[in-house]
Amino acid sequence: MSDRGCREPAQDAGSAGSAATAPTPVPVEILYFDGCPNHHSAIALVERVGRELGIEPELQLINVPDHEAAQKLRFLGSPTIRVGGRDVDPHTEERRDYALSCRVFRTEKGVAGQPAESWVLAALLRETSSSGTGSLVPAVEGALEAAAIPTVRRGSERSKRLSHAERAMYEWILRMFAAGTPPTPAALARAAAAFGVDIQQALTTLAAEDLVHRDAATGSILVAYPFSATPRGHSVRIDDKQWVEAMCAIDALGIAPMLGLPIEVVSHDPLSGGEVWVRLQPGEGAWWEPSEAVVLSRSACCDGPSFRGCCDVLNFFETPENAERYQHDHPEITGHPISIPEAVEAGQVVFGNVLKRE
Repeated sequence: MSDRGCREPAQDAGSAGSAATAPTPVPVEILYFDGCPNHHSAIALVERVGRELGIEPELQLINVPDHEAAQKLRFLGSPTIRVGGRDVDPHTEERRDYALSCRVFRTEKGVAGQPAESWVLAALLRETSSSGTGSLVPAVEGALEAAAIPTVRRGSERSKRLSHAERAMYEWILRMFAAGTPPTPAALARAAAAFGVDIQQALTTLAAEDLVHRDAATGSILVAYPFSATPRGHSVRIDDKQWVEAMCAIDALGIAPMLGLPIEVVSHDPLSGGEVWVRLQPGEGAWWEPSEAVVLSRSACCDGPSFRGCCDVLNFFETPENAERYQHDHPEITGHPISIPEAVEAGQVVFGNVLKRE
């Protein structure tokens, strides 16, 4: 991750999504029938999660009067919550058991009469990011600010100042890392010749843009954000095949949207040592354990390239309490915990448009 310099925090830890930013309206349908009262709790759930994200859900309550309507509306029971026309429950694609009944959800915490809060949160984030408004959920914008990632280091803006040939070489380096084979100095020299660039000048430019860094002694690539050539504690398996290393938690989550491939992330809470696991499938959603896991999005003062110290402060934690305690023990660090769906969205913003899809 880049551009995490020494700066004053833009806002304190509890103010992500402050009142100065207008809430983003998101249409949400809640389907119910009169014989089941569970939709009242569903309304409260959606409104609470919306407030926490700085999103304003535009609730549409749809009463399902009979079995014929249940079939027509694809009603899986009360409550059915749809955001952007999609059920928040990620396990409904094959279901056809439409009926007037109280709905039962199978969540990580067991059987429940309400969907998992994480499903609602992920659905609201997904719909906001795909709405085409050009604005981010305040909580996600706050997370990027806390990590000191400005707009010039997000998506296609990251390589905007490169020449066409330099950009081609940068993308080749990223694809080599993604394939699990970081390029050797000899391979770099051959690629530079093929792309028509001077190898030393190209690598100097990529380092100046804080995109790629190499070992001065060996000439080997050390960092090509989001990838690392050395272990960082964030292991990522791409498309159920090769394992790679990511520089930080948000970088790890950014690999899936960058490549358009599913990933599995295995990391560890730096406070407890406990494992945090995330599975991310572009276009389908995210799954993670433990269910309370968060990312502590923050920045620290460091001189020079971000990989020499700033990247070290973006980690997964098993619980928000662990993240807050870790931050309390490290007062030199500014930032705040964010949910896994918010971290997934941050990864999308930073790396989603870095590569041209083949």
